[in-house]
Amino acid sequence: MDELNFTPSPHPFLKMPDIKMLVERLGIEKTAEVLELREDKILAEQLDPFRHGFEPEHWHEADRLIKEKQELLVLGGNRAGKTEWMAKRVVQTLVGKKNAMVWCLHTTQKSSIQMQQNVVWKYMPPELKNLKKGKVTNIAYSQKNGFSEESFILPNGSQCVFMNYAQKRDVIEGGECDLIWCDELVPMDWVETLRYRLVTRRGKLAITFTPIAGYSQVVKEFVSGCNFIKTLPATILDQNNVYVGGCPKGHMPFTAHSYRGNASVIWFHSQLNPYNPFDELVKTLTGKNLYEQKIRAYGWADNTVGNQFPRFGDKNIVPLKALPEEGTNYMVVDPAGARNWFMIWARKAPDGNLFIYREFPDISYGEWALPSEKADGKEGMAQRNGAGMGIDDYKVTIKTLEGNEEILERYIDPRAGATQAIGRDGGTSVIELLDGGDKPMYFAPSAGVAIEQGVAMINDLLAFDINEPLSPLNQPKLYITENCKNLIYCLREWTGHDGDKGATKDPIDCLRYLVVMQPEHIDDKSIPINVPFSY
Repeated sequence: MDELNFTPSPHPFLKMPDIKMLVERLGIEKTAEVLELREDKILAEQLDPFRHGFEPEHWHEADRLIKEKQELLVLGGNRAGKTEWMAKRVVQTLVGKKNAMVWCLHTTQKSSIQMQQNVVWKYMPPELKNLKKGKVTNIAYSQKNGFSEESFILPNGSQCVFMNYAQKRDVIEGGECDLIWCDELVPMDWVETLRYRLVTRRGKLAITFTPIAGYSQVVKEFVSGCNFIKTLPATILDQNNVYVGGCPKGHMPFTAHSYRGNASVIWFHSQLNPYNPFDELVKTLTGKNLYEQKIRAYGWADNTVGNQFPRFGDKNIVPLKALPEEGTNYMVVDPAGARNWFMIWARKAPDGNLFIYREFPDISYGEWALPSEKADGKEGMAQRNGAGMGIDDYKVTIKTLEGNEEILERYIDPRAGATQAIGRDGGTSVIELLDGGDKPMYFAPSAGVAIEQGVAMINDLLAFDINEPLSPLNQPKLYITENCKNLIYCLREWTGHDGDKGATKDPIDCLRYLVVMQPEHIDDKSIPINVPFSY
């Protein structure tokens, strides 16, 4: 034993060998050969996961389903491996078929680079990563910027194109595809359009999704009325209870056929991924409500969209002094017609928590909405008080409120931002007018996702176990400073039943536009709040 002086590398598939037993059975020299072979396999996986990566069995189950049907929805718990599975299948399609066309779509360009393109690059065969640009071949990648021109072409003529839901939908109006991969929060109208891109080549559509957005329209279309094929024991749940209709006690769905006939569903349970430290996830979910446990561990979303914000409460409201000094600032605007534009300012803290620290109009303009017999209240004074401002006036107001604050990104209602407006030099869009003049102010259109998806994402940020003490593992991720009284009121009162005419809708829209863009904290950027304009 001492002569080997060797510690085997850990690996989820290649279990740690009992060296003492091996030496007794094989001798030192043969044991050394066996251990060296094991280390070679581990190294080969690291260097070339495309050819030598180990694949969990639920990956192969997903393969069987998408081979049988045209469409597959992969709902996954945290770190269940759904993105890894799909990224590898993208590369396999491109490498294995000449002149293949694959589209990969994500929420934003930034999220595409960080959460999709990097994984596709991981599974590229090593010999393709260092190819020089040729008459056909064009593969250029950087960790910061992803693939150049949001695409790459292999020597066999196969092409992969990356898009995002923040783009105008007309980017997907043409083209023929062998495979389309939609990751996270794909709007239903995009899905409907993308299906036409698969007809000519009899292509496949795969949607991978962690349903923190709850029972979205896409989830509903695939899951509602589906026929469960297989269920699996849910080890972190009480085995004596039924959690999903149609499943045995203590089980959660694993595979199903959609009622549409040409689609299937698979749930990637987090416990099925041997690369995932499931024991750590169990610790994190201990004490969480059942709703969150089912989503985070098993990828199952209950149909709770209609409840709006039942989790919002006093624990989500904090004094302005509780705003972290360090963080990355964002700003959101919801343009309106005759009434005031509603705006919010947010800070993403280094610990991942999100703080809304300013609103306009604030309570000094009056209430944005008031109680009434209508489900979503009636118009308050703040919607009209001081109204009638032009775009230049709004820009001045914004800069006055911000003072010397640094704002990383600004977001705007994607529909209203594209609305034609009359400027000094003729008609143009609201976004273009805001970005013009002596002091340009650029606003990016928020991702055009369904309202119910944004609502569910907000609920996810609000969630914590009210029956347990607050702790780093049990706390909300979204906080509203107490000076934002209009937003607080709307979060408490909005039902959505009055549709676009609801008096409490605009502040909620602003919050949705922010949350669906998944703002992040940028390291080494401490952005001070403008104290004179704090409330």
